[in-house]
Amino acid sequence: MGHSQDRRGPHTNVKWAAEESTLRVLKPSARAVIPIAAFYLVVAVVITWILLQFYGEVAWVASLMAEMIGNRFPNDTWFLWLLGIVWGFCLVQPLYRLVELKTSEYEFTTQRLRYTRGILNRQRDQIELVRIRDLTAYRSLGQRLLGLGTLRVESVDRSHPTFDLLAQKSVYELKDWIHELNARERVRLGYREYEGTQGIG
Repeated sequence: MGHSQDRRGPHTNVKWAAEESTLRVLKPSARAVIPIAAFYLVVAVVITWILLQFYGEVAWVASLMAEMIGNRFPNDTWFLWLLGIVWGFCLVQPLYRLVELKTSEYEFTTQRLRYTRGILNRQRDQIELVRIRDLTAYRSLGQRLLGLGTLRVESVDRSHPTFDLLAQKSVYELKDWIHELNARERVRLGYREYEGTQGIG
């Protein structure tokens, strides 16, 4: 089993203090919502069709509910309320996913990958570029049709061993670019990774 070693060049202290600057800020593409939106649209249409086909049975159930609830039951508009609930539920799912994607952000600096996510409770964290061990770009059939892909980042950071950059355009070019940043940062720090290492302490 290998040993964790920290090898740095003779000018490491100067290099470590190099000025950090932002290179690029990425956001997941909103197009990633299209499949889930299409799915729930189909679900809403199918449920609406079923309710119309079995309107008599549904109306009978509604009459029983009217007897139990009394005057508060919307006798004239109950079916519209029912359809509204069905469509509202089906629309909330893709809308939530859209907001979730739009509030996610990946910021690349010369030294780190910082990412922010969360709708109400915001979370921000980071991975040092030099700690990145492997990059895997993959595109499902649906992603290929949308011109998107996912980039999986594997690092020796114990708190973030894997991290996915979701719904990215030109994911293969992005992978090559991050690889170049990683290689450049390793050279700057004189960093060498050995078997069993957990990165610079």
